[in-house]
Amino acid sequence: MSYTMFESAPPTTSNVSPKGQVTVPAAMRKALGIKPGGKVRFVRKGKQVLIEAYEEPPISSLFGILKARKGKGAPDIDKAIDEAMHQRFAHLGRRRTPAK
Repeated sequence: MSYTMFESAPPTTSNVSPKGQVTVPAAMRKALGIKPGGKVRFVRKGKQVLIEAYEEPPISSLFGILKARKGKGAPDIDKAIDEAMHQRFAHLGRRRTPAK
């Protein structure tokens, strides 16, 4: 029998608690670097569930994802917010006056 899917680790069973909780065996937690409070991701593949260690990308990885357009600064943003507020509340029949 080959365990290549588990990188030489034999399949291990775990009971599902009434709350749907499952304990990841200590040897697997250690091998995958899963610490208390860590996250795992569940991936469904047909009738199988793959559990993998998961780390959320740091917020710094999002830096530069949006490109700023030239000429857009605080006054332009304030104007855009005021216009959006006007559109949002136009059905009330009154215009929101910008803060001064």
